[in-house]
Amino acid sequence: MFAEQYFLFPLVAIALAGLMVLLCRWAFSKAKGGSLVRRVDLRPADRDSFGLLIGILTMPSYNEARVKVSMLKDFGIKATAARTRDGWTVYVWPQDETAARGFLDAS
Repeated sequence: MFAEQYFLFPLVAIALAGLMVLLCRWAFSKAKGGSLVRRVDLRPADRDSFGLLIGILTMPSYNEARVKVSMLKDFGIKATAARTRDGWTVYVWPQDETAARGFLDAS
């Protein structure tokens, strides 16, 4: 009985390792629709494709947009930046639009 366990354990370990290799190969495959890993679309989006968020300012670079987002967050306004066809656009919620525009105009 003890000798059978010495023979069975390596077989089970090799089978599990092979199963993991096949699972990872399937999950990360490049076949259309075959992968479970989310593909990231790096193309710029339209300005109006962000739902309820309102674009208040467009900057040429990511760093400049992140500085404005950081300033708005320090002021207590929820903001984010996204890459659009025009550049990097700073977005806020509709209820914060007037406060954000006023704050950015003043600074």
